[in-house]
Amino acid sequence: MKDVKQVYTVGELTQYLKYLLEQDTRLRGVSVSGEISNITYHSSGHVYFSAKDAGAQLSCVMFRSYAQRAPRLQNGDKVVLTGNMTIYPPRGNYQLMVQLVQKELGKGDLYQQFLELKEKLQKEGLFDAAHKKPIPLLPRRIGVLTSPTGAAIRDIIRTLRRRYNMGEVIIIPTVVQGEQGVASIVRSLKQAEGSGADVLILARGGGSIEDLWNFNEEAVARAIYACSIPLITGVGHESDFTIADFVADVRASTPTAAAERAVPEKAAIYQMLEEYRQQLKRGLQYFIDFKRQVLDDYANRLEQAALKQLRDKRHELALLQTRLKGMDTTRLLDQGYTLTLKAGKILKSSQELKEGETIETVFADGRVRSEVKQVEKK
Repeated sequence: MKDVKQVYTVGELTQYLKYLLEQDTRLRGVSVSGEISNITYHSSGHVYFSAKDAGAQLSCVMFRSYAQRAPRLQNGDKVVLTGNMTIYPPRGNYQLMVQLVQKELGKGDLYQQFLELKEKLQKEGLFDAAHKKPIPLLPRRIGVLTSPTGAAIRDIIRTLRRRYNMGEVIIIPTVVQGEQGVASIVRSLKQAEGSGADVLILARGGGSIEDLWNFNEEAVARAIYACSIPLITGVGHESDFTIADFVADVRASTPTAAAERAVPEKAAIYQMLEEYRQQLKRGLQYFIDFKRQVLDDYANRLEQAALKQLRDKRHELALLQTRLKGMDTTRLLDQGYTLTLKAGKILKSSQELKEGETIETVFADGRVRSEVKQVEKK
């Protein structure tokens, strides 16, 4: 009999393809170069367009929150688009959800360097999920690598204090912009290794691509990759993607979001502790119920063993009673047998008699006394 292949509905197959696209790490934060065509600015604030080159065309959507930060686009613009691939089920077409737009791509500009370094490091495996370290649930020490005077540090400290006041915050002053930035970031990451921090936040506020460029440098990327402490990046705004984000264990959209990702909220901790308490309670109750069941089983087995022993003894008693009944002289006499007595004792052998002695024979209905005339021995 031939195997029957599974038949999917259109919706099921589309959702499965959508799942595959969205789970592929290579298609998250992917950058694509092309030419804008068929652009439509919708009244909702969303922007719909296509990116094309000589050989293909890609449907794109840029939602309002990202469109507000993007440059104004028109058909024919040469751009680099960064975002996540997905499928729009109602039409069944795959599309790029654009988060970042860079116009007028030239071979020597910063974005070309960004793409080249991104491709190089990706091939080396620096972005692989297998290298990502988990963020500790309840960190005791949180290291913050950023400028000690910028807005980012204020946002981070305020967020950490509001959400989580059980950990120590270690500020490692770091130059995050300008010529000294790369060396400072690398030095701070090495310094953090000896700080005893359980988690690190590398952050800076928003700015232009030039302002954030230190986070796109190869030396910074390799220093993050080499860091043994779980690290969260919070660089710029939500629409800003840097090489550091791809290498980090977790990427947050802003410094505030990085602080939120680094520590749990107190209410969540209390809820978690309550859940643990309930789990322990259920576990203890299960243990008690299990042991009670074991005790009940032992008690039942003991009771059954005692009953069996009692039945065995009753059976033995019945056998003995049967044997005793079989030896009852009254029953033997009733069956026609007799007993011969000498001086009141049962005779078992003719050897016990002599001629002239008096014996008594017992019948079921009486006794007879006799005198021995002759004893014949075998």
